[in-house]
Amino acid sequence: MTSASRELADVDLGGAVVGEVLRTGEKSLLALGHRHGRPVVIKVLRTDEEFWRAKFAHEIRLYRTWGEHRPPVRVPRLEHTDGHRVLILEHIPGCVVDAERYPDPVDPATLEAVLQTVVAFAQWRPPPGVLTPVFEYSDRVERYHRAGFFNAADRAALHALLADVAPPWQANHGDPLPSNLLLAASGGCVLLDFEFTGLFLSGFDLAMLHTLLATTPGAQERIEHHVAEAGIEVPFVLNQAMVLSRELRLHTDLAESAFRTRRLALLQPQWETFQTRLHTGW
Repeated sequence: MTSASRELADVDLGGAVVGEVLRTGEKSLLALGHRHGRPVVIKVLRTDEEFWRAKFAHEIRLYRTWGEHRPPVRVPRLEHTDGHRVLILEHIPGCVVDAERYPDPVDPATLEAVLQTVVAFAQWRPPPGVLTPVFEYSDRVERYHRAGFFNAADRAALHALLADVAPPWQANHGDPLPSNLLLAASGGCVLLDFEFTGLFLSGFDLAMLHTLLATTPGAQERIEHHVAEAGIEVPFVLNQAMVLSRELRLHTDLAESAFRTRRLALLQPQWETFQTRLHTGW
C-alpha cells in the first residue's frame, strides 16, 4: 500500500473507491475514483495550516450552496464531503486549458469558451453571506506601495479611483488559472477549484486573464472590448493594479534564472501600459 493509499484509508470518503492518484502536495491530495458506480474526483486537504483549512471550508460551503443555488455555468456536482477535509466531486471528462500559469497561445474557440464562462459566472447572485470580499483594495494598495511596486503617483491615483468606485461587489472565481479551466469533452468550459472565489470589484477574473493570456493573439483586445461594453473600465483598471502588482512580486522574488527573465519580460510591458492607462485615463 502506498503512502497516499494509507492516507486516504484514514479519511471518510463516503464509499468512494480510490483509483489513480493524480497529485500529492503539501496542501492537498487529488485522485480519481468511483462512488456508487460513478466516476469521481477525490480531493483531500493534507495541511493543518489555518489559512488553507479556512479556504477548504469555504470551498465545501460553495459546493453545498450549489445544491440549491447553482451558478449559470457548469460546475462539478458535489457527491460527498466530511465537512472538513474531504471533497468527492463529479468527474467531468476533459482537459485543462494548460498546466502552465502563462500558457502558450490558446486557440480562438478556447479563448471564447473561457471568456463566456467567467463572464457568466460573474452574473451569479449567491444567497446572502455565502460570499464575502476576498481582500480590501485600499489595504492592498498600501501594502504594495510599501513594497515598492506602486510609486507615490500610482498610490494617489488608485486611492482616488477607489474613492469614486463604490461596490456593488461581483462574484468572481478569483483564481482562473489555465489549470483551473477545464475544457469538457462534451463542450464548454468548466471552472475548478473555488478556494479563492468571493466578491471583487467588477472584472477581477477578466483582469487576471488579460495578464495570463498576454501571448494569445487578440485575447487582451477581446477582454478590453467586453470591459468597454459592460462599462466597467474603472474597476477593471483597479483589478489590473491588484493582479499585475502581485504577478510582478511573485516573479521578482524568484532567484535569477532564464525563467524569471522571460516572465518579467512578459509582465513589464503590461505594467507600463497599465500605468499609462492609470495616469492618462481611458
